Amino acid sequence: MSSVKPDRRINRTRETLFHALSALMLEKRYDDITVQDIIDRANVGRSTFYAHYQDKEDLAVSTMITILDSLTDTMEQSNTDPRQFLPGRGLFEHIREHHQMFKTLTSGRGLDLFFQKGQEYWSERLATRLQAMLPQNQEPKVPIPILAHYVSGTFVTLLKWWIDNKMPYTSDRMAEIVEQLVTPSVQAGLFGMSG
Repeated sequence: MSSVKPDRRINRTRETLFHALSALMLEKRYDDITVQDIIDRANVGRSTFYAHYQDKEDLAVSTMITILDSLTDTMEQSNTDPRQFLPGRGLFEHIREHHQMFKTLTSGRGLDLFFQKGQEYWSERLATRLQAMLPQNQEPKVPIPILAHYVSGTFVTLLKWWIDNKMPYTSDRMAEIVEQLVTPSVQAGLFGMSG
């Protein structure tokens, strides 16, 4: 019973710190937020913060990866289409629902951090998925790490464009666009050009 309590406390502390950072990002630029601002808002001590995170970026990245894991897991569980490589619609919808926070991120280094870590994250997940698509003993036409990096980079670039341009298309339409651009590249990268 006692082993459950620390896990709950850790999760509660991390949630409190994330909510503090999220609230602060609605009030000022990500770059202007300090660790002191976060701990003041969360009402925790400095040592508590540093017991969980190295710095503000570590908190932001950790939270982002949790969100990406959740979105990707949901997409993979509900997805019966093997051509769907990335959490397109789910991620676009999540960003639309939390537009104010992402808008705040666009004013500073936070957005760059989000896109950099997002691309690394999707590249790793995608490499595993692409490898599984290949028949056994077949080599891809393009090495999997390169193809995964290219596809995740395309996705991140489109996502950034969508945010920068005030989300002119629906989440569904952006997911369709990603699929239209990415699927031929994946097919060519794995199996060669198809007729």
